[in-house]
Amino acid sequence: MDIYPRIQTFNCLSLFLCYTGYKTFKERIAMKPILETIDTRFGTASKHAFSRGNTLPYTGVPFGMNYFVPQTSDQEGSWFFDPSLPIFQGIRLTHQPSPWIGDYSWLLLTPVTGDISGDTLFHRQSSYNLDRAIFNPHYLRIFSERYQIETQLTPTCYGASIQLRQIQGKKLSLYLHAADDLSLEQVDEHTISLGQSGLTETNKNPLVMFTALAFSTDILSINQVGQDWRIDLAGAEALVQLATSFISKEQALFNLPRKDFEETKSEAKASWEDLLGRFDVVETGSVDRTFFDHCLYRLFLFPQTFYEVNEQGEIIHIDLASGTIKPGLFFTNNGFWDTFRTSFPLFALIIPEHYRQFLEGFLNSYRDTGYLPKWLAPDERGMMPGTLIDGLLADSACKDMVPDLEEDFLQAMVETATRADPQAINGRHGLAQYQELGYLSTDYHESVSHTLDYAYSDFCISTCAKKLGQEELAQTYAHYSKNYQNLFDPETGYMRARDRKGNFRPGFSPYSWGRDYAECSAIQASLGVLHDINGLSQLMGGKEAFSNYLLKACQSLPLFETTGYGYEIHEMSEMATAPFSQLAISNQPSFHIPYLFRYSTYPQYTSLLIKTLRQKAFRAGWDAYPGDEDNGSLSAWYVWSAIGLYPTCPGKASYDIGIPLFDHLRVYLAQEGKWLDICAEQNHEHFHFVQNCQLDGNKKQKISHKELLKAQTLNFTLSWLPKHD
Repeated sequence: MDIYPRIQTFNCLSLFLCYTGYKTFKERIAMKPILETIDTRFGTASKHAFSRGNTLPYTGVPFGMNYFVPQTSDQEGSWFFDPSLPIFQGIRLTHQPSPWIGDYSWLLLTPVTGDISGDTLFHRQSSYNLDRAIFNPHYLRIFSERYQIETQLTPTCYGASIQLRQIQGKKLSLYLHAADDLSLEQVDEHTISLGQSGLTETNKNPLVMFTALAFSTDILSINQVGQDWRIDLAGAEALVQLATSFISKEQALFNLPRKDFEETKSEAKASWEDLLGRFDVVETGSVDRTFFDHCLYRLFLFPQTFYEVNEQGEIIHIDLASGTIKPGLFFTNNGFWDTFRTSFPLFALIIPEHYRQFLEGFLNSYRDTGYLPKWLAPDERGMMPGTLIDGLLADSACKDMVPDLEEDFLQAMVETATRADPQAINGRHGLAQYQELGYLSTDYHESVSHTLDYAYSDFCISTCAKKLGQEELAQTYAHYSKNYQNLFDPETGYMRARDRKGNFRPGFSPYSWGRDYAECSAIQASLGVLHDINGLSQLMGGKEAFSNYLLKACQSLPLFETTGYGYEIHEMSEMATAPFSQLAISNQPSFHIPYLFRYSTYPQYTSLLIKTLRQKAFRAGWDAYPGDEDNGSLSAWYVWSAIGLYPTCPGKASYDIGIPLFDHLRVYLAQEGKWLDICAEQNHEHFHFVQNCQLDGNKKQKISHKELLKAQTLNFTLSWLPKHD
């Protein structure tokens, strides 16, 4: 559907409204209100050494350019919010997708009254009441006890409306603090413009964020305090309209909110409800929906908007590689190693109109740089193994998401797979050696994980080439997709690193993390052959041997060795302290492992593992997750587990069967403009097995994407004991 005329007519927020079947969607039976019940602090109780989500309590619109977070401390680096610390240093405008990536172009706004004795954040901070504060996706409210100032914030795509009120009638002041060089210009008696100059993390290219602030009351004075700025206002109440731009000062002024606080809040609420409302929990059964709703919120945060719409209605973005302004969509703050597995397959099913926009934006990233992105924040970070955006592109091809872009994407995939980057940031690391040997050797860090991911990407290229009728190319990359076999050691039964001459690295232990494996050991990594599970099974000795491998992984002690890292990383700690053996569900290499039992002699164990993990590894609280939530990927895993399906191999248009969470869940399939009813009979807390699964009355062991889109009902019958045929 062509949405661009609408983009030209409305502001960015309209981009996040559902144009496909919107009237039908609005006229449907109203679902229970959930937005105000979502506490964005879930999953924020994390530290460098141990994760329970490693998230931030973002307030923003879905996929917006900026998010807003109360800062509690400037002493913990990327961990600048602690949900249990009742300290308020100000509202932080942030672009941090993960503490491991860090923040960029951030700005701290601290409302105060009176004189401040020092010029540090410690001197300005205040206490706040944890229980009285409101942390919602669309609305934030903090009361500063020291200054008796109520701060309310509601977001737009490019900024926010901020309502400040000093309840004793004292005049307000606002401090502006940033890590970058911060320049200020007063535009008129009510408006200021900021220029924030920094550098991108990887390429050290110029990165400038322009911020416009428009006050409803007069500005009395502006003073520089060290490298910060203090704005003194004429009244005890003020509406502050804020907007940012990576294009220009004029664009930031153009991006300012034009409506009052309550109207802006209503629009932000509508943008969330449009997406959250695509899941309608009709009957919860014996479970609580709170955590499910929170996962839906996390699902729709990333990637973030990095394009803007100018006064002429044109969609533009800054190409950070050249520093020039170019036409077209652009999105950032996304790690494909994380999100290709769960988030984007769910987007394809639930929000296909957004999915297309994301793909167009990623294609523009390729056009700007010559490579498909791996980890954008805001430009390429070059982090994590593989080029796993290939999974998105193959998945979109097999589901006919963007047929008009398939040739462009195939070209981009092949070029990214065959063109070496002299800086070793973009594309495939160690490309020449991989092409020569069919694997990466011990010369390269995380060589096993890289090799397995390259083999999967080769499968993705083959899939896309076959779809377009390029048989020779398809056969070539289908052959390459078997390269994972080059690292299998039949003696130990694991994937192992080889040197250039083909010798396995000596001193092997399956419990050793790192070095040859990315954030896992050989136990988890050896199962990372998403595209050829049957081939992996045969390599291991057949279905029985494969089944025994899975059983051993799920029954062994959660032992680990720090050989590769030299110290205990938080993923090791999380596995060791959870009673889930070697499953390590806290990290991406393990996401699909419970569903591999569907390919074993014990298919019923999938539902047992999934339901147990839902019950024991996730909780509605500040310690919500069993590990890093990572860009929405772990939340998406939970949502899939609640639906009762799983995309084990993105790039294959089919879903493996799990076990549903609710008695009755309705899922809106926007591509078809219809609802799918998912029902679970005998959904008792202690019923961990699926006795029967029927799609429109037909028994199913696996469900294709096409038949799911056409279906009306998906019915599960659960049981206390597993089914025995």
